Amino acid sequence: MNPSASGWVTKFGHILKEQKFVYFENMALFNQLKSLGFFYGSNVAIPAFIITEHEASIDERTKINLLFAMYCAYNHHCSEQNKTNNCEEKKNDFNEFSRLIIQYYKDLKVFKTSLFDGFLGEAKNDDLVAGIIDQRVFVVSNKIHKAFGNFSLNPYLTIDYLGFKRFLTDKDLHIKAINQIEKLGYELVHKATTLFKREEAPLEIFEKSMLLKEYKSLKDNDFKFTQEELQYLTMISAVNGLPNKKDLNQFPIYLKFSEEILKVDIADIKSELVQLESFIESNKKHIPGLKTMAMGEQLYENLSFLVNKLILRNSKRLLKEIKGSQELVLLITKSTHSDLSALEKKKIQAQLLDIFKSIPSLAIFILPGGAILLPIFIKLIPKLLPSAFDDNRIP
Repeated sequence: MNPSASGWVTKFGHILKEQKFVYFENMALFNQLKSLGFFYGSNVAIPAFIITEHEASIDERTKINLLFAMYCAYNHHCSEQNKTNNCEEKKNDFNEFSRLIIQYYKDLKVFKTSLFDGFLGEAKNDDLVAGIIDQRVFVVSNKIHKAFGNFSLNPYLTIDYLGFKRFLTDKDLHIKAINQIEKLGYELVHKATTLFKREEAPLEIFEKSMLLKEYKSLKDNDFKFTQEELQYLTMISAVNGLPNKKDLNQFPIYLKFSEEILKVDIADIKSELVQLESFIESNKKHIPGLKTMAMGEQLYENLSFLVNKLILRNSKRLLKEIKGSQELVLLITKSTHSDLSALEKKKIQAQLLDIFKSIPSLAIFILPGGAILLPIFIKLIPKLLPSAFDDNRIP
């Protein structure tokens, strides 16, 4: 599976159908996602049962973990409801799951209607889900910026997951829940920005990541958080407070502020700080957000990461295609002295077609900057590429 290529959501659904794994539920799922780094906005790993075609990059891990989290929430909801409305019949139904994700984001009005209308006709649900996830994972102004390395990843996708859980259980309450989570999350980030006199970038990222572009104040008794939602908010406090832990004047003020607006014990926030420090120590080599660099350096690193990934993957694909053609030579040699079976004839036809497809791919790849152009070529005309480029093909 390749989350950077078309068809990856369909492939994901196929993997879930073929692979047997234990569905994490409630806080067990919460702790699993926490260990993967999903809740911290630094996805260092993916569930063990998911095998990717290439080593997954951080953006790909983020996509996988978001979809995995929401799918587990869907299955758990079906398990809880099967006695009352036959939801058990829909458990593991990936098509129904995709439909619900689309409906969830439609209700929130996060995207323009053009995304849901599809391109040149009605888009498949899985393709719509892939488009939604791609837009939610990247905090960018447009596709051109992302193509040239000017991008940031959305560190607050947990709110998408928590909102989806609310959507499944109470379609009248989920928007109110998201409203309150984002309201307090914004206040925590804003307080850290002003109290510690930071630059505005973290606050801007939070604003761009918000599902609801504005929030309304609610009375204290109008809403109650779930355990999961409240614990996530304490993580937001910990993530924004930890860089200034040594500030003995302002840090205690920030802890007190977090305690008051979240209405939790300050010991819970300190516990999250300890767990966050442990996570960082264990994964510091794999967390880009820990690096302190100027915006220009970050842009260069993003672009270098993008180019290296493209060159490595596309060179492997072309090599795989060339190696796959070795069987063709053997079959052609055999045909000179004996008859071929129907299956062998089909193999010759398929491999000859792949060779013809490889010619434009090779031509593009050897051009200056071809490693960057080739993925664009893959996106635009995937049917005209050899089979080695189809990482999400389902046998």
